Amino acid sequence: MAQRTVDAHNHWYPKEYLEYLMTRGDDETPYMRHDGGSHYRGYYKGVACCHIDRPGHYELDARIKDLDAAGLDTQLLSVTIPGPETLEPENGIHWAKKCNDALKQATEDYPGRFYFLATLPWQVPDEACKELERCYEMGAKGVQMFSNFAGEPVWLDKFHGIYEIADKNEMPMLVHPANPLTGPVMDMVKIPYQLWGYTLDTSMAVVSMIFQGLFEKFKNLTLVHGHLGGMVPYFVRRLADSYKGYGKEWGIELSESPDETYRKRVYPDTTSFYLPAMKCCLEWVGAGQMCIGTDYAHRVGDPEGAIKAVKDLGDQAGLSQEEIDLILGKNLEKIFKLPPMP
Repeated sequence: MAQRTVDAHNHWYPKEYLEYLMTRGDDETPYMRHDGGSHYRGYYKGVACCHIDRPGHYELDARIKDLDAAGLDTQLLSVTIPGPETLEPENGIHWAKKCNDALKQATEDYPGRFYFLATLPWQVPDEACKELERCYEMGAKGVQMFSNFAGEPVWLDKFHGIYEIADKNEMPMLVHPANPLTGPVMDMVKIPYQLWGYTLDTSMAVVSMIFQGLFEKFKNLTLVHGHLGGMVPYFVRRLADSYKGYGKEWGIELSESPDETYRKRVYPDTTSFYLPAMKCCLEWVGAGQMCIGTDYAHRVGDPEGAIKAVKDLGDQAGLSQEEIDLILGKNLEKIFKLPPMP
């Protein structure tokens, strides 16, 4: 039987949440605007942070047709930017719950095709803990986290309760870009955030979690790092050398080099589709730590080419079918504890 294909990095906007964002004024953050047809544009602090081009971004029937055409069997659904964690606290709590209810319903309407990652009101950590416990009881397989929380670093003590629950229940987290901390710099040099701002932000988030000891404190903490691990695989020697040469000056004491922690506990997804970059990542973490990411249905994604990219990588790198199957879905079946396909 062919290996089930599993996509860890994709996004869905519950239609009710999309419609709510469109009611918000241009002076609010965030908001959404309908440009006509199936196209919507999301804004955070006045900057366009996402484009919605396909009906499958918010309509599951259309999405299933896209997945069937692309050969994708299963997706771990998540609500992306601008998510409820960017709203005012009370609204964020309300819409996180509404989104999770919609995500749960999607898994019931399409059993085996969809599982879901919990959407949390990170801006209110105590409420986020309560919602994560509820989501776990509802069957959430993991957590959607972001590269910063409304401008705050992800490793702060105030968020540790959330990581503790994820750790206890062995719920992996997908690290996705938020409005980047480097946004003002990107604005100044007139470069879209999607080029470097997003990938740098997730890289800083993951590495800071390692440097600040979260992986040593939370032994079951597992991350899927979007966009082929951001910038980390291409700076792996720099990652090791910066810790070795300067860690003590920054008060950082770890039981192992941070590059080793990343290689064991972080799964880069394939959302890059550029074979030389994919080969670089593969040479470091190996087939047992990579997984499919399509970024469906954003403009930087490629759901139609995702499976072919993995197979081409296997051909060029001389991978066995077993190793290719790990990337296609077996790794994600394991870490998210997915039941057999119905």
